[in-house]
This record gives sequence, C-alpha cells and structure tokens, in this order.
Amino acid sequence: MTQQAALKIMAQAPERFYRIRETLLKEPIWLCPERALLITDYFKNHDDKKEPMVIRKAKALRHLLTRKSAAVWPDEWIVGNMGTRRKSAIIQPELAGVFMCEELPWIDKRKTTPHPISWSDRSKLFTKVIPYWLLRNMVAKAFGKNVLQFSRYATEQLNATYYLINEAGGIGHFLPNYEKMIQIGIDGYLESMKGKDDDLHRAAGIACEGLVDYARRMGDEADQLAEKEKDPARSEELKKIAGICRKVPQKPAETFHEALQSLWFAHMGVCLEGLNSAVSFGRVDQYLYPYYKKDIDEGRITPDEAFELLLCFSAKTTEHVFLLSDRASQYHGGFLVAQAATIGGMDKRGRDAVNDLTYLFLDVMAHAGLRDPNYMARVHAGSPREYVRRAVDVARKGNGVPGLFNDGPTVDALVRHGFSVEEARDYGIVGCVEPSFPGRSFFSTDAALFNLPLCLIFAINQGRRINGRRRIGAQTTHSDNLGSMDAVMDAFADQVNHMLKRMIKDLRIVEAGNRDFHPTPFSSMLVDGCMESGKDVTAGGAQYNSSGVQGVGVADAADSLAAIHELVFEKKKYTIREILSAMKADFKGHDKLRAELLNAPKFGNDMDMPDQYAAQVAKIYHDALTQYQNTRGGNYVPGYYSSTCHVGFGNRTEALHPWDAQTAGTGGG
Repeated sequence: MTQQAALKIMAQAPERFYRIRETLLKEPIWLCPERALLITDYFKNHDDKKEPMVIRKAKALRHLLTRKSAAVWPDEWIVGNMGTRRKSAIIQPELAGVFMCEELPWIDKRKTTPHPISWSDRSKLFTKVIPYWLLRNMVAKAFGKNVLQFSRYATEQLNATYYLINEAGGIGHFLPNYEKMIQIGIDGYLESMKGKDDDLHRAAGIACEGLVDYARRMGDEADQLAEKEKDPARSEELKKIAGICRKVPQKPAETFHEALQSLWFAHMGVCLEGLNSAVSFGRVDQYLYPYYKKDIDEGRITPDEAFELLLCFSAKTTEHVFLLSDRASQYHGGFLVAQAATIGGMDKRGRDAVNDLTYLFLDVMAHAGLRDPNYMARVHAGSPREYVRRAVDVARKGNGVPGLFNDGPTVDALVRHGFSVEEARDYGIVGCVEPSFPGRSFFSTDAALFNLPLCLIFAINQGRRINGRRRIGAQTTHSDNLGSMDAVMDAFADQVNHMLKRMIKDLRIVEAGNRDFHPTPFSSMLVDGCMESGKDVTAGGAQYNSSGVQGVGVADAADSLAAIHELVFEKKKYTIREILSAMKADFKGHDKLRAELLNAPKFGNDMDMPDQYAAQVAKIYHDALTQYQNTRGGNYVPGYYSSTCHVGFGNRTEALHPWDAQTAGTGGG
C-alpha cells in the first residue's frame, strides 16, 4: 500500500466505528456475575471429583460456554460477548476472585475503578459464589493443610509489601497459537487428536465442544435479530455474521472477516478459561495477511472495508477487564488488560516483513483511541523508511500506540538467552513490553513483582523494617559495621537473595496450585508442545517455559545507594546510623540531612555514579533470581518494569527519599 493510500484511509474513518466507540466510552464497566455463577454451578452440581482435574476443568468451560449469554451488539461486525454487558468485569472465583470481591457492597461507589452491579446480582455472588469458593479457591487448595503458612501468605498478599504473586489469580501473559486455529479450525485440531485418549486430549476435545456450541448460538442470535431488523442493510449484515459464526471457529477461515471472527472466538475461549490478563495476539499483520491479500485479489473486500473490520475488532477487545479489588488496583492501576498485538519487523530469515496490512494496522492505531489492543510496531535496520515514519507519526498522536521495538537488540538479547536466531526473529510482544514466541511459549511474563528498595532498608537495619522489631530479612551486620560501600552492597545482595528465596518458595506453591487445581486444556491446545507431550501448559507442556518476575524500584534503590555513597563515605558528613534515625522520624527534625539527601546525585541524569549503582542493583537481582527454576522446568527471568505497582509498594515502604517523607509512613513488621 502506498503512503498516499494509507493517508486516504486515515481521512475517512467509518461512521460505524465512531458510533461504537462513543457507546464504549459512555458505557461503564459492569461487574458481571455470569462466569462466576456458571462455574460455581458446575462444581457444586455437576462435578465428578473422581475424574482428573483437567477433565473437570474442561467440562466446567463447556458448561460455561454452552450456557452463557449470546449477544450481538448494535453496529458490530465482530461478535462474541465476554460478559452480559457490552463492557464487563469478569470474575474468576476459583482463583483470586473471592478476594477481589472484598468491596462488593460498595463496589459501584469506590473511587478506583467502580463497577455498577444490581443488588440482585450482588446477592447471588454473596450467597452462591463467595461462600463456596472461600476455602476451595486454587491458592487455598495449593497450601493444603499448612494453615499457618497459608495464613501468613494470605495476610502478606492482601497487603503486599515484600512481593506480590500475580499467578495466584491464574496465568495470563502468553501468546496462543491463534494462527493455527484460524488455519485449521477446531475440526483440524480434533482430527489431529484422533486415536489419542490421554486426559489432556480428551479435555481439549470437551472444551472445543463448548466453543463450537457458543459460536453456533451466536449465529442463531444474529439470525433472529436479522428477522426483526427494519434496516435492510443491517439485516443483511446480521445474516452474514450468522453464516460466519456457523462456520468458524469449527472450520478453517477462508476470508479476512472469517479470520478475524475465528481469532476473537479463540481469544474468548482462552480468556474465559483462565485469567483474561495480557493474553496477547502475536504478529497479527503476518498471520492475517494471506486472508486480506486473497480477498483483495479476488475483489471480495476493499481496503476501506478491511479497515472498518479491523476497527471493529479493536473495539471488541476493550469490552472486558478482570476484576481487581481497590487494594490490588494500587499495584495494577486502571483497567490493565494489555492485549498486545505486534506488527512489522523481520521474518525468520531476517527479511523485512512489512506488508500492506501492516500499514492498515497503523491507520487503525491512528483512529481507534481505545485502551486495547496494546499495539506494538517492530522496526529494524532494513525497515522501509515510509513505514518507520508512519509508525512514529502515529505514536506522536499521543494515544500510547504503537510501542516501538528495535529488532536488533531484542533479537540479540533473545539469542543470548539461548534461543536460535531464527526463533528470536519471530518474537511477538506480550502485555506491556515482554518479547515472547507466538504459539510456542508459556512465559508467564508477569508471574510476580518484587520490592527492591525494601531490601536496602533490610540491609542497613539488620533485616528489620524501620521501627520494626521482628526480623523479616536476613540477619546482616549492624549499620555501624558497614564501613564501605562494598559492605553495603554485600548486605543488600544478601537481603535480595534472602527475600527472593522466600518469594520463590511461595511462588512455587502457587505454580503447583495452578498445575494441580487449575489446568487449562483449551489454552494448552493452542500452545505448541502441549498436545505432543500430553502435558498441560501449567505442567510445563509448552515448547518454551519460563516465568517473569519484575524487580521494582531499581531507580529508588540506586538513588538511595548514591546518597549513602556521597554523604557517608565520600563526604563523611553522616553515618548510616544517623540516616536511620532520620528515617525513623520520617525526616522530621532532620531538615539539613533531608536537604542534602535531596541534592545527592540521582539516577537518570547522565551521572556515572548513580547509574552504576542502578546497574549493580539490576545485576544483583538478576543473579539472585536466575539461580532458580520454576515448577514447569523453565527459568525465572528478571524484568525491570513496574506497571503501576510502584504505587502499592511505595505506600508500604519507609521514606527512602526526602520527597517520600510527605506520604510514606514508617512501616513496622
């Protein structure tokens, strides 16, 4: 597509999409009880506990999909409703959903992410869902009879300070093989599973029955609406939608519209089976392009019509979120679903992969103005100049998309982690910023979050919080014996190692809980390696496995270390004991020290000393984390982005900086 053609489409956004977007922007996100009620109904009234858990979970998903509402919203071309409302917050009561419901009586009135819900639906959750799952949820079952350990874990996680284990809510953050689903359909998967009677293959077949039934019911709903529709044009659209829903995802897609609809149905199955968090779409311009090109070549579609379909698909992704409590929202602020979709870049042979559909996706990003998908654009030395300029121009519009990824260093980093260069060139982004391999990996890139600055407090205070009596960290030396920055860094490393060991112990229990009590057979069918090995993704069936744990607060730790370096060891104006005394008082009465700390070198200002401490903090964290393996047989991989959890951790960490003293309290413990 030429730049002129792309600009022409930019100037002609379809009215249909503007109507859809206006509706979405005005509509609140309702708390939807449907999934919670149907999953609870299955396990209370239909479950056979003698069957393997993977079969039971598949039957629960089939129960949900064959009974959930089927709604076609006005104007839309891509159909399939996650919840009962056009915008719905989904509850996973078998995971962390019970704890996310802690503000249920006033959830429509809370300041952070309020969710309207009728009192009738609230009553059903109070009486039918919460009591059943309170002690039956995955985490409670994972800890089993170890009541004291579970009590400690639950208390800490409800007020997460040292670390937050996201996998307690289920495992999202991966790239299913949507390309294969579009290409072969459910019938193709079932054909490939013939003669295989192990638990996972049987479970995947059961889950597929549910999705096929739901798609057919969507077709029936579209047909019924077509009969009632007074507008002949919309009636014809609804009939076309009905025909597509009766074909995909059961059969292979043959047109661009069918491919997008099959993609959405498969995505629904994954999101409703587990946690609908950052399940991402992969390299959409690559696997959708053959359908687009075929339709264009055969005169079945125009670029303008394809543009409209892509806008409708983008709008559809914004209709669901996962429920967070007000407390949890401090760590994952806003409606953070982050369904990444990647365009551009190179192919496995290193050739540029930009095509006409890539430019069309850039036009979608320029117009959509919605929170999802979280679009990403890959660039490399051989990218067309027109494409790079267009991507930057769209990014300058201020909608936060596309995120730009440089293939050179990204591919090099993946190769250094042991992947082949061909594999590395085919990366797609998961969630916010995480490179992954579409359909082949189960990286769980946001498994947990770890508070690094707190380890520095432990390092200078013998493993205790400021004003705290109980030792939580390692028993390192007294502050008077920290006679050099090397000694401070050694104590910091000891605390990072100690607290990571503690976190990994809890995280592995949660990982085993997902494996034993929350397998996901439909998702497993969409990740290469699982069906071949007969292992669910939660049990390590994927071709590539790892878990991402974010080290949060690198800059805070670096700034604090730089301040100690300058004021204690270089200028020798204060002792660490004096700094501790000021911290215990929240810096009240220590105005001079506060001012000098404020003026100490800070990370990110092109100053070697604090930047070197940031590098040391990152390396200490990396070396401590990567010595462990997860229960799926993969590595723990360090990340250094915070999302919004720096707010949650920051509110629970003592004042490390003078400007923190206004808001941070002196924590005990």
